[in-house]
Amino acid sequence: MNLIPLSETALQEETEVVSLACDQAMKVRLNDLGLLEGSKITCLYPSALGDPRAYLVRGAVLGIRNRDAAKILVRKGAEK
Repeated sequence: MNLIPLSETALQEETEVVSLACDQAMKVRLNDLGLLEGSKITCLYPSALGDPRAYLVRGAVLGIRNRDAAKILVRKGAEK
């Protein structure tokens, strides 16, 4: 399995969330926003300074800081 942190995905690359390795409060917050294990997620673009980056998840655009995205493991090559 080719797992990488979400923070290392390329722009416009669709991936699939495999696990959230963050504290419980952040995990609950991300789950409430629709970021669940098995969700498809695409990096749309970085902000002007590169952090945070915008991600498309279940039709919504989320801004996720790089330090938080580093704790989200994704699988490359998710099918569209």
